Amino acid sequence: MKMVTDTPTRRNSDKPGANNPTLQSLEAYWQTLRNAQRIPSRNDIEPRQIDQALPHAFILQRVAPGVARMRVAGQQLHELLKMDARGMPISTLILPEAREEIAKLIEDAFTTPAIVALPLISPSSLMRAELTATMLLLPLRDAKGETSRILGALVTDDAPGNRPRRFQIHPGKAIRNEPLQPRLATVQGLVHTKEEKRPDAVRPALRLVVNNG
Repeated sequence: MKMVTDTPTRRNSDKPGANNPTLQSLEAYWQTLRNAQRIPSRNDIEPRQIDQALPHAFILQRVAPGVARMRVAGQQLHELLKMDARGMPISTLILPEAREEIAKLIEDAFTTPAIVALPLISPSSLMRAELTATMLLLPLRDAKGETSRILGALVTDDAPGNRPRRFQIHPGKAIRNEPLQPRLATVQGLVHTKEEKRPDAVRPALRLVVNNG
């Protein structure tokens, strides 16, 4: 498995999804919320600001190491699964043989924390054509300041067809696994002086409403 991180010499086109306007717009919005390099809060997310990405977007909640459920899921996720994706584990979208590898990468997004982008493929079969896709994972803080949420999106390169789809890592393509710097001081276990402000202060709650219609 080829792991990549950003370096000054790496071209943006080498990153999974770098040329996809939906994923670009979602990451650009998430980056605008990173005040003083802090990881954004789930309550910072305003759906009207990510209209283009909403059909493909999801919010994950970490429930155990390597296990995360979709608490919010756009219409395109329902189309891929051919059922309501809300409440389902993200592994439902993954082929069994790829779940352990992808679970580790999702865990990296939560615990490093890191921006992760995965090049995916749903192999062809007798009744359906090959389908390629990209999954983007952007860490979020919860109300306690812990990185237990992810704002993500899964964008396919073609229509999913009439049957449920499952994916694996696309062989031969680079994986983006970009640790965030600087890490939250609470994660580093640093001692703060009275004059310092805690980096995990929670902003007032905003209601997240998604229209999947």
